[in-house]
Amino acid sequence: MTLDLARVIGEINALVAGLDGARDRARHDRLQLAWDTLDSAEVNRRYEGARTSFLLPRASGDYRGRSPLPACPPAYAVAGTDGSIILPDRHSPARFYLLNIGKVLLRYGAAHGARLETEPRIYARDEDLYVPDDVRRTPVNEKIIGLRRAAAELGAAREMLAELTEPGVALQDGTLILWSLESERDAVVDWVLPEFLAALDAFRAHGVPVASYISAPGSAELLNMLRVSVCDYPPSAINCDRCRGRIASEGHSPACDVLPGVTDKRLLADVARLAPGERTTVYASQSKVLDRYEYHGSNDLRICYFYLNVGHEIARVEIPRWVAEDLDQLELVHSVIFDQCQRGQGYPTVLQEAHELAVLSMADRKLVERAIERQLAQVGIVATLTGKGGSKRVRAV
Repeated sequence: MTLDLARVIGEINALVAGLDGARDRARHDRLQLAWDTLDSAEVNRRYEGARTSFLLPRASGDYRGRSPLPACPPAYAVAGTDGSIILPDRHSPARFYLLNIGKVLLRYGAAHGARLETEPRIYARDEDLYVPDDVRRTPVNEKIIGLRRAAAELGAAREMLAELTEPGVALQDGTLILWSLESERDAVVDWVLPEFLAALDAFRAHGVPVASYISAPGSAELLNMLRVSVCDYPPSAINCDRCRGRIASEGHSPACDVLPGVTDKRLLADVARLAPGERTTVYASQSKVLDRYEYHGSNDLRICYFYLNVGHEIARVEIPRWVAEDLDQLELVHSVIFDQCQRGQGYPTVLQEAHELAVLSMADRKLVERAIERQLAQVGIVATLTGKGGSKRVRAV
């Protein structure tokens, strides 16, 4: 059944009628003023002892700093990987999941060329389907499999770059911060994270920078920094929980509420006016997940990020700290990503191609199901469909 739009029109009209253009312009003006008058040293001072419920960026210099587009090497290589999953089906007599990795290596310059391949793998052993845990037997779920996919994608990119002689960059789609680990038990973290960190560290060992590209980022960490910069309660030790608690009891109006709730990409486009090719300064993420990124006694794998205007959008680019602290590597990532976005009409070509290789169509999924059923039948196991599983295959009224 399609959406009954006629029943929604009234609510859409009410939504539009509730917009206040004058108020929004005033809040935008306050946002512009906060950005223009930002004192980076004062922001760092306010951070000390601040108690906030949101993430704040850290920068070693000017929070409003920006860098122009560096020259792209005439010859370079870029590797990209992406993955697609067939999740375990509880209606199937065989428990498994399938991970298909699309792998792309593009070379530019005199020795130009391309290598495109897929790496499908079925996971059906107990050690793949259950989290190793002495306390309880925990089956993998979509979130845990997604974490393992991230490690597999990174490992596939590492393998492709081991043979390179020209400057090279490994590019991933999405984030290098495994956010969902925050809510996972230690057993899951101990199972998933070491493989991911080992792959991440291998790039450092080979001297090849790795970065992730986030299109249309929804983060608002720079806005959070501006909220701290305009805060007036208490000026000596910012405490957002206490400040918010005064709203109901005292009719208090927090100073930061004068700022509109925009994302960092909107802030950088409309207020900072980041030019095409420019990137922001590098910020260090303060995610608690990164406290677990220590590897062999080093914190070089903690994740930093910058924003880059690729011409069609402002993207978020994440990099390990060792890349952020090496200007040559940082500029290589900057220039290669911009060049890839120009070739890909707004999105890195290498990631476009990796996605196309990785994606699994409904026909692909059905072929895997049928192949599993045939193999089971050969050993005398008949795949009996559940009521719901059968209804998905045959529609009737």
